Amino acid sequence: MRKKVTVFAPASVGNLGPGFDVLGMALSGMGDTLTAEQHSEADIVIKKITGDKGQLPLGPNENTAGIAARAVLNHLNIKTGMLITLHKDIPGTGLGSSAASAVAGAYAANLLYGGRLTKSDLVSLAAVAEEKVSGGFFLDNVGPSLMGGVTWNNPFTREVVRLGAIKDAVIVIATPDFRVLTKDARNALPQSVPLADFIANMSQTSMISWAVAQNDLKRFGQSIQDHIVEPARAPLIKGFADVKKAALSTGALGCSISGAGSTIFAVSDDKHPGEKIARAMQNAFGAHGVDSEVRVTAMDLEGSREIFQS
Repeated sequence: MRKKVTVFAPASVGNLGPGFDVLGMALSGMGDTLTAEQHSEADIVIKKITGDKGQLPLGPNENTAGIAARAVLNHLNIKTGMLITLHKDIPGTGLGSSAASAVAGAYAANLLYGGRLTKSDLVSLAAVAEEKVSGGFFLDNVGPSLMGGVTWNNPFTREVVRLGAIKDAVIVIATPDFRVLTKDARNALPQSVPLADFIANMSQTSMISWAVAQNDLKRFGQSIQDHIVEPARAPLIKGFADVKKAALSTGALGCSISGAGSTIFAVSDDKHPGEKIARAMQNAFGAHGVDSEVRVTAMDLEGSREIFQS
């Protein structure tokens, strides 16, 4: 057992366009950094959260980091507790913020008390926290945040499989200054869909999975075409159509809503610089009177991991 550990869990893009609730992608350079210490009492105490603008609860039964840590300790039959300090570096909504906290809490608790569980073991334990705050058992953010790269996630069998990663993929993130609540995004979904749209999404989702496995960036980006969920949710994001058009016309291979939104992501290669695409997306939001934060990043290859601070 350890006295203190610090871990990182990356942000993520859920759905990846047509792969609704099934595909997810970890993002490099943004996520949650969590430091955990053993606590002689049975309580889990969240001492401090930074980077959240004061929006997140410190109560361990309301914060996904605390909920997931408790689930791991209960699973391991640990009678003592944890002291948690959390720093968040995830802009806006749609980037798996609550999942990153859950993964960080679960991963840290496991390391702190012996590291007996694998990442696959931690999937359901971290997802318990997501389920409590979001109302559904979703894995398309938990999976990539744990495993890194692109993951296939089955919420029914509660399995996550890492499909691989495309190291050369350029990922552009544009986050407007308004939030989209998951419940509102879920309520916007159709209850039935035309068979042709279902087939189209199945085709594109399958190709995304193949492209990741084959390291085919062009096929990966071009397959991010969603005929079902994106059209239903687009009205929730002011300026979405123009932002997507701006990304594609500036060289992006594909573009869609990240998770439930409001963040929009685009995929490109090094022939079409991400900074140029980012500026075009930001300008398109600006034309609609919307401020936005843009970042140019890549796929996170590792997922959750311990970090060593000097």
